[in-house]
Amino acid sequence: MAKNRKNLGRKRRREGGYNKMRARTDRINAGVRLALCGFALTACCAFLVAALPHQKKLDELRVDLDDVLSDEQAVIDQKDAKERELRAIESDPDYLEIIARDRLNYYKSGEHIFRIER
Repeated sequence: MAKNRKNLGRKRRREGGYNKMRARTDRINAGVRLALCGFALTACCAFLVAALPHQKKLDELRVDLDDVLSDEQAVIDQKDAKERELRAIESDPDYLEIIARDRLNYYKSGEHIFRIER
């Protein structure tokens, strides 16, 4: 009986040491996990900080592109208006007369011309 108690005491002491070691290992593992998460968070922040100037440059380029496209559309509209005016001058004698009289300041007798300055 006494022999069993001795063995039981030794076993408990061994288990106690095992439990302490297990608890210490768990704490170390938790610390390693926390450090890994911190490293990952730092890496993500560094990536975002490195990408910020490029994002600003991209936004500026998009604004410039929008400006160029709007200028291009204005030029295309102006070209279309000039082409319509050319076709009207070539094909419509009444329109040609109106343009010629306007530019040369001619008028028919009895007409009253009102000029509106732009």
